[in-house]
Amino acid sequence: MMKRFASHYVYVPGRGFLKRYVVEVQGSHVAHLFPLTEEVENTVWMPGVIVLLPEDVQVENVLFDGAVWLDDVPPDILVSLSVRIPYLFYPFDFNGMKPVVGTRSIQLR
Repeated sequence: MMKRFASHYVYVPGRGFLKRYVVEVQGSHVAHLFPLTEEVENTVWMPGVIVLLPEDVQVENVLFDGAVWLDDVPPDILVSLSVRIPYLFYPFDFNGMKPVVGTRSIQLR
């Protein structure tokens, strides 16, 4: 079953942040990623930041490399979505664009 999650920000490690995106999840992996331009049926709004991790990266090894803003999803990321696992990081410091003391990560399924 496909599930949709939206957040203020989606972070692609090593690339940067996307603002107001929807992540569609099939099983435990990302199936689609698209901008949130209008209300999308059956979409759960998530506070914090959704991080798209490659399968081989542990959640505790995520580094937020500064607030680089992406205008669109890089083409190579679109090709590799099926090997990325979405995690919600919450609470999150939106001023510094980094986790705070007490930030937890939860896999979205």
